Amino acid sequence: MRLIGIRVSLALALFAAVMGLRSANALELNQDWVLNSSLSHVYMQTEKLEAVIERQQFKAVEGGVSKDGDATIKLDLASLETGIDLRNVRMRFLLFEVFKYPFAIITAKLDKSRLQYLTDPKAPVKAYPLTLKVNMHGVENEIPAEVWIARTSDNTVSVSTVNPIAVSAESFGLTKNVAKLADAMNGIHISPNVQITFDLVFGSGDLKPELEAARAEREKSKAVAEAAPIAEEGCETRFSVMSQTGAIYFKTGSAELDRESEPLLNSGADIANRCPSVRFEVEGHTDNVGNTRSNQILSEQRAKSVVDYLTSKGVDASRIQSAGYGETRPVAPNNSEANRAKNRRIEFKVKKS
Repeated sequence: MRLIGIRVSLALALFAAVMGLRSANALELNQDWVLNSSLSHVYMQTEKLEAVIERQQFKAVEGGVSKDGDATIKLDLASLETGIDLRNVRMRFLLFEVFKYPFAIITAKLDKSRLQYLTDPKAPVKAYPLTLKVNMHGVENEIPAEVWIARTSDNTVSVSTVNPIAVSAESFGLTKNVAKLADAMNGIHISPNVQITFDLVFGSGDLKPELEAARAEREKSKAVAEAAPIAEEGCETRFSVMSQTGAIYFKTGSAELDRESEPLLNSGADIANRCPSVRFEVEGHTDNVGNTRSNQILSEQRAKSVVDYLTSKGVDASRIQSAGYGETRPVAPNNSEANRAKNRRIEFKVKKS
């Protein structure tokens, strides 16, 4: 009987070992992984007024990891949520210039041979060094980072920052944009550096179809949201911030629009068409260089050029008019080229109903 008991015990032990091995192998690293956006978060921490710390979240994050270890994360920069619509719009138009650069793309290469420990159901959380390639605002930079990688189930893995990742505005050509943001906020000090943290969850296996279907549904919802009407207050906010971008350009001494103006004007046309009951005025302004009368005429012609462009993009001509004010309404003293550039501008003003 004792011998039989030993054999049964050995059989049970062998069975347990086999089942444990199957469980360990249930997590297959060498396959495609899809980001679970509903469980993933990317945060940006900013500083203003020397000591005021604010934390914002990018609400739209997509991505995945290929079976070869190529990781890609796509941040929709327009999805940054600060909790206040005016601040959201300023970050989109003045800092990130989403009308030209809507996304930040982060890529990295994972050595999956170094992650084999994750096949163990009791795998410990380990730190893993990464080199992130970040493409944002038309600039690509490499940023070192260290992340925690942990197995959370047989088909999910989490990746999170060990320490905040420091990102400077200068490294992505955003220094002038930070200055625009500061000007829009009455000249307050804004730190040119931010800190990024994230916690991401990836799924594979039988979770993959569900996650891909959810991603397709988010794309549909985004398209609906981007076509939805905007309330009058929201329209006024957007046109006011657009006026501060300085992203409408003309040929020197001419009313001919430069093609570089098209991204912002296309965004303006989209906003105008989503505000069907709002009437607004396009104002042209110049600096004080040259003849006063010529400046007045030039400001009128430039404002009209913008109106013509917007109507060519479907904006109802009866809802929009142009006006020129020449050099009579400066926003800065005409004592430097930087200030004169601020005075050479196009402004959008919503007419109250």
